Amino acid sequence: MENEKDILVLENQIAFDFDSIETEEEEEEVSSILPESLIKPINHDYIKDEVLFVVARVYNKNLVKDFPNLKLCGKSMLDWVLLAGNDCEQKVVDDGENLLEKLKQIQTDKPYIALFYSDTPLLDKQTFYKIIDYFTSKGINFLQLSRGFIVKTEYLKTMNEFAQGGSNNIAGNNLFRVESSKDLVMVSNFLYDKIINFHIKNGVIIYGQSTVFIDADVEIEGGTVIYPNNIIEGQSLIGRGAILQSGNIIKNSILGDDCEVSNSYIENSKIRVGAKIPPLSKLINEEI
Repeated sequence: MENEKDILVLENQIAFDFDSIETEEEEEEVSSILPESLIKPINHDYIKDEVLFVVARVYNKNLVKDFPNLKLCGKSMLDWVLLAGNDCEQKVVDDGENLLEKLKQIQTDKPYIALFYSDTPLLDKQTFYKIIDYFTSKGINFLQLSRGFIVKTEYLKTMNEFAQGGSNNIAGNNLFRVESSKDLVMVSNFLYDKIINFHIKNGVIIYGQSTVFIDADVEIEGGTVIYPNNIIEGQSLIGRGAILQSGNIIKNSILGDDCEVSNSYIENSKIRVGAKIPPLSKLINEEI
């Protein structure tokens, strides 16, 4: 991939609650085109029962000491990848020359094993499902991806080495590999944009989007207004109708409905419904 425009981040990228939005939109679009009698529902229940989702931890000490746990938008790179297969039984192993032997030693009754790497944080659930649907529909034993592979568990036992060449690009850029600081910044920006767009769809008004940073696990009710230069991190919850004037840093805090905060630092605190926090306030472990 040569530049930022090449990256495609799908709608359900961010978190557990995000999965239903894309599904509902797709169903509405399909139902508006085809007669109801011709619509075949997509059922992915078989995936959680039949696939072991394995992530290999990739280390890049030249870039960051603890590369798999580097945080992007509040989640580690490893957690972003695990999120894509959170419906499945999961295993985490270290990458290395003996990776094939590590996989063979895993005890599982699942007929398929999906291996991905912790340096592909743009992988999402929809892409994972698409890959598994392709693999099972083709009836093949092994599918090499641009980064990772799918294999039948029984076939894995007969392998002496990973297949080479002919990688399948069904996942597109959602298996983009992060290898440099430039890659990290690019991927982080796309994830932040995706989070912002999710909240806007949910009825949150955000001005100066490029200056607002919201972590993946933050929850914001519709009707909230967020002005430029705001940072909202961790497990924060912003109530309906709140107003975040410019210049706030909010970490792991709860802001009640209709409250207003301006140019303040709030950490591990709870703000009551309708409260107005004066500018330049610093609240840590407080309830107001």
